[in-house]
Amino acid sequence: MNKKYMLSLVFSMLITNISSLSASNDNHDNHSGNGISNDLADLHSNLEKSNVIGGIALFVNGEPITLYSIQKAQRMLNVDRLRATDALVMEKLKDSEIKRLKIEVSDSQIETQIEQIAQQNGMNMEQFYAAIMKEGMNLVEYRTKLKEQMLAQELMRKILFSSNVGQEDELRKYYNENQNEFIVPKEVLSIKFVSKNKSSLKEYSKNGIDSELPNDIAKDEEKLEINSLPPHIADVFLMTPENSFTQILDTDDGNFVLFYVKQKIDTEHIDFERAKNYIVQKLITNNQERILKEYFERVRNRSKIVFVR
Repeated sequence: MNKKYMLSLVFSMLITNISSLSASNDNHDNHSGNGISNDLADLHSNLEKSNVIGGIALFVNGEPITLYSIQKAQRMLNVDRLRATDALVMEKLKDSEIKRLKIEVSDSQIETQIEQIAQQNGMNMEQFYAAIMKEGMNLVEYRTKLKEQMLAQELMRKILFSSNVGQEDELRKYYNENQNEFIVPKEVLSIKFVSKNKSSLKEYSKNGIDSELPNDIAKDEEKLEINSLPPHIADVFLMTPENSFTQILDTDDGNFVLFYVKQKIDTEHIDFERAKNYIVQKLITNNQERILKEYFERVRNRSKIVFVR
């Protein structure tokens, strides 16, 4: 089993993007004023001369970053020392924010997450643990990495949902400018495809509705009432055009399901109050990179970063 599936979580891609934010910042500006780019350039020069006292390159809010960790990050991220150092600074800032906001993950939450990941990979717990061991990782290491990931996910969630994206005037502006998104059907005529093999569903949707149906996929036609569906499932159908496949969804019984939207029936106009939650989610998704970048710029500006000469 590939590690990317073992550690796959709903929000996990946001976590790895913390490093890329620093690269984005470098392309956007030179970190003048309160930024740290000039200091990093000085540090880069010092590192070239191996002029680092006791192996410590700098401190971020009292936490050290060593020359060894910078060199290791260079190899892992395949970047120069300047970008590797900036990525490690961002990681330290993320950790300090998790502590400041008192974000915690319990053992039971970790166990629940492990069970869900195993289920998503079509395995029972014994098979899943065996797969982890086969990847060269013991269970303690896996739980530790998973906890770190879950903490970071919760931090990202807090950052995104505490942004100013949900202000009333911004929501109404989006609503007025995108009226076509709020004309929705009462019913959807669809074809449902169910399988225990997620890859099989993915391949079938890629090949198209007229392709040969694999033996491990069951097919059934359904007419669905939008109001009877859970909100997050209804949103999937609303955002999927006619004659198109939805994303692949998980089911409670360990299967995966894919829908093909044939026709949307009896459309109606959704008023602003009913559309608010949808708009907030859409704006957060569209602006998450900017929100995270601006947040960590503010965090960095108020942090104590001391370079060792």
